[in-house]
Amino acid sequence: MIQRIQTLYLLIIVILSGFVIFSPIAELINRADNLIYLVDINGISLVKPTGNIFESNIWGLTAISMVVAVFSLITIFSYKNRIKQIRYCVINMLFMVGYYAFLLFYIWSACNRLHTDWHLKITTVFPIVNLILNFLTIGAIGKDENLVKSADRLR
Repeated sequence: MIQRIQTLYLLIIVILSGFVIFSPIAELINRADNLIYLVDINGISLVKPTGNIFESNIWGLTAISMVVAVFSLITIFSYKNRIKQIRYCVINMLFMVGYYAFLLFYIWSACNRLHTDWHLKITTVFPIVNLILNFLTIGAIGKDENLVKSADRLR
C-alpha cells in the first residue's frame, strides 16, 4: 500500500487540500472605496486594522475541499480493491471540477455585489495540481491492475 506511487500521489492531494482549506483563496479589492475583502475558510471578510468584518459565507468551497481530502484518504485505504479505487478517483476528480464551479460562482457574485476586482492566491492552483495527481493515480492503479491480471494468467 504505502510503497506504491499512487499512495504518494493521494497523500499529496490530502496535503494540498488541507492548504486549500486553511489558506486564503482570493482577495477582492474595491479601488473606489479602498477596501480589501479576503476569501478564506471563514467566508468573505472585509479586512480592517481593528479586525475582519464577516461579509458572507462560502461553505460550499470548504465542504468540497474537505470531501476531496476525505475521499483521497478513503482511496488510500481501499487498496485491496483497485477498481473501487479508480472509481473513487473519478468521483474525486468530479468534486475538484465542482470546486472550481463553486469558486467561480462565489467570486463572480461577490464581485458584482461588492463592486470589486478579484485577485487569486497561489492556493487556487492546488485543485488543478490535485486533478493532475488524481489522473496520474488512476494510471498507476490501472498499471497495478494489469500487472495482477497478467500474473493471474501465468498461474
